[in-house]
Amino acid sequence: MPPHYFYDSVGVKTVRGKSVPDTIWHRAKNISLTNQLGKKVSLDDLKGKILVVDFFFSHCPSICPGMAKSMKRLQQSFQQNPEIVQFLTISIDPERDSVPQLRKFANRLDIDHDTWWFLTGDKDDIYDFALNELGANIADTEVDTAFIHTENIFLIDSNRVLRGWYNAFDSVKQHQLVSDIPKIMLQK
Repeated sequence: MPPHYFYDSVGVKTVRGKSVPDTIWHRAKNISLTNQLGKKVSLDDLKGKILVVDFFFSHCPSICPGMAKSMKRLQQSFQQNPEIVQFLTISIDPERDSVPQLRKFANRLDIDHDTWWFLTGDKDDIYDFALNELGANIADTEVDTAFIHTENIFLIDSNRVLRGWYNAFDSVKQHQLVSDIPKIMLQK
């Protein structure tokens, strides 16, 4: 089973009449952004879905095109079950990545716009989400917190709990991501 990564606190629950410690896992807070179709969307709109998230910028000459190809393969892996997973590619350069720019980038990949959103919004909100909600600087200790350029793809369960990060250029890690999604779905 994919692990949990960050906890907020330890509470107490009752099991068969006994009090036992119970970890309260960190849930990523809601964030509202605008997708490549110009629609305001938020994580709250995706209740019950597993989220596969990466960060990019459209004019990136290095890792972002390869990451987009990895995300495209992941999206194709779940095209028969679009209600299960939502793919989110969040711009780390929202000043330059306008809605038309994101739509142009997404159209070049010939993606399913319903299940894969390219997102832009307030830069401070995006960086707060990446660093404080997903731990992008922990997943990739080389990441510059002033410019979040990471090769990692993040897996968030339907309760918005981070369940893993996977290198977009490692085929073994990508296979693990694909196999972790159904495991998360079955977890109680």
